[in-house]
Amino acid sequence: MDELTIANIFNLALATGIGVAAFNGMIHGYTGFGGALLTVPVLTFLYGPVEAIGMVAIISIFGASHLAYGIYRLAEWRSLIPICLGIALLTPVGAWILFHIDGEIVRRSMGGFILAFALILFSGWSYRGPRGLVPGALVGGVAGCINGLTGIGGPPLALYQLSAPLPVEVQRANIVVCIIFLIITMFAAIAIGGGYSALVIVRALIITPAYIFGVWVGSRIFAIAPKSYFKNIALLILIATGLAVLVA
Repeated sequence: MDELTIANIFNLALATGIGVAAFNGMIHGYTGFGGALLTVPVLTFLYGPVEAIGMVAIISIFGASHLAYGIYRLAEWRSLIPICLGIALLTPVGAWILFHIDGEIVRRSMGGFILAFALILFSGWSYRGPRGLVPGALVGGVAGCINGLTGIGGPPLALYQLSAPLPVEVQRANIVVCIIFLIITMFAAIAIGGGYSALVIVRALIITPAYIFGVWVGSRIFAIAPKSYFKNIALLILIATGLAVLVA
């Protein structure tokens, strides 16, 4: 394991991580999700999958907390409970797989999951089935397992919520609540699995302010940009990221 030294902390990899985190924070602030879609793949290239996912969990906790203010009045809490239960049950399963398979498989899985959900959105398909306890728990379980493995469990949650016949503001609030719970459970799973060293924590804390600033900028853009841009931007983000991870 790398030692906690100045050379291991302040280097080109950290500078790259800071820049990517700031931009990805803007995406998260605007869409309510996507906080890991760019940061996790890039940090995986730089530090490895376990370290990257662990760092993003810390970074995202602070970034998501900025979005939490005010959403409790908009979110549909009744429908979110089964989703959160599914997340809690299956995130540890994904994390266990993460700790026991090759990092290259994890990285390719990231790109595959992202691109698959992007293509579903691009096709125009939207979920029209029931939205009760079982469907919500299944969506949460899938998202939790993917998140534990790759750190990018947001897309299935976003797809499910964006298909709901609700105002954009409510869709976004529901997504934010789910993502916050996703982040908390991912952090706990990585910590229990022993994925946090002092070096990982320090790097994450240094990158965090840039991410928080990006989230703040993105949330301001959401407040003034036409709401019709919301789904289009989310779709473009998913497609570009999925392709980039697969071909890199």
